[in-house]
Amino acid sequence: MKLRFTVIITLFAGLFSYGQTFSPQNSGVSVQLNAIDFFSPSVGMVAGNSGVIRKTSDSGLNWTASNSGTMQDLTGIAFLNATTCLAVGKNGTILKTTNSGTSWSTVNSGTTNDLTGIFVNGLNMYVTGVNGTILISTNSGNAWTATNTGISFKLNKIFFVSDLIGYAVGDGGTILKTINAGQAWNFLTSGTNTHSLTDVYFTDGNTGVVTGGITASNEAIILRTTNAGSIWTSNTFSGTVLNGLGFYPDNSLGFAVGGSFSGNTSVIMKTTGQGASWSPVSSSSSRQLAVCFPGNGIGYSCGLNGTILRLAANTADLEENDELGIQIGPNPGNGIFEVSGNLSGDFSIEVLAANGQRVAFVKNGNEIDLRACPKGIYFAVICSEKSTIMRKLVKE
Repeated sequence: MKLRFTVIITLFAGLFSYGQTFSPQNSGVSVQLNAIDFFSPSVGMVAGNSGVIRKTSDSGLNWTASNSGTMQDLTGIAFLNATTCLAVGKNGTILKTTNSGTSWSTVNSGTTNDLTGIFVNGLNMYVTGVNGTILISTNSGNAWTATNTGISFKLNKIFFVSDLIGYAVGDGGTILKTINAGQAWNFLTSGTNTHSLTDVYFTDGNTGVVTGGITASNEAIILRTTNAGSIWTSNTFSGTVLNGLGFYPDNSLGFAVGGSFSGNTSVIMKTTGQGASWSPVSSSSSRQLAVCFPGNGIGYSCGLNGTILRLAANTADLEENDELGIQIGPNPGNGIFEVSGNLSGDFSIEVLAANGQRVAFVKNGNEIDLRACPKGIYFAVICSEKSTIMRKLVKE
């Protein structure tokens, strides 16, 4: 399975809230953004229509253009490693960068079918598309072969639970399962043939969730299985469709994103029971199409009109988490603070004022400089590959 690293996220005016809040970010574009993925605490990319790719190297503070070299709509994006990323889109488009998005090259997909999603599963990569398309690469995305799914419906997303077991979902209530790394696929009974199923996620080998909807009637559906897909139960919701699905890395909390198809308004729902029950999250934005959670309490979604939303972390969880053994001193201090603890690999430190405004950002460094800031209370949010925590700072 692809290793997900923690990403820092700004805590906005609701800093002391114990809930989760999605706040809009400036993507710099107005086109529809279809897919988003992060690799490290600072590096992420989003892909959208007209070949748009935007990247961030400072945990979403700024998004800059990455020239994809195509005008095709891009519908999926995924990191393979720190510098290698692949994007897929219409007319069989597959793009690859090996230099963190500085340049992209076209990879021969072997098809002109529209491609809809991409998933990295260790050494293997999988792409879904229209007409039952599933493509497989076993060499870092340089060559692709088609596998026979036996269906003609559009497949929207794919997810692997292990090296061998995976699920693909699509139109007409389609759910497929493989137990041999995609070489053969079996059709599962979803209980619906009218909903387009848009995303799939499994929290363990047995428990999985699928989102979807009917755009014509503006009706959303969430399916859930606890026996590896043998039986699915469903809940429907009127006035919205659901397009994207994601969970914290520890699977303690999950979110489904979407919105009203007719009114272009966002809907975000959350679950604390691995999909057993769902409740709404406050959101005021355009319809959302994808969501990504690189760390517990932190994540991003994207959607129509160039929208990127960022999830504000649950500060109670961050304050209680001490897996890193973080110490900051001197505290109180006069502006220079040294951070010590079990920090290794890629990590970041974001310092917030009491109103949630970012006042400092440090990447892979141990010194926080607040000499230019007024006296008062600040909050340092430290994200590493292992954990995310928050510490209070006092500048005298």
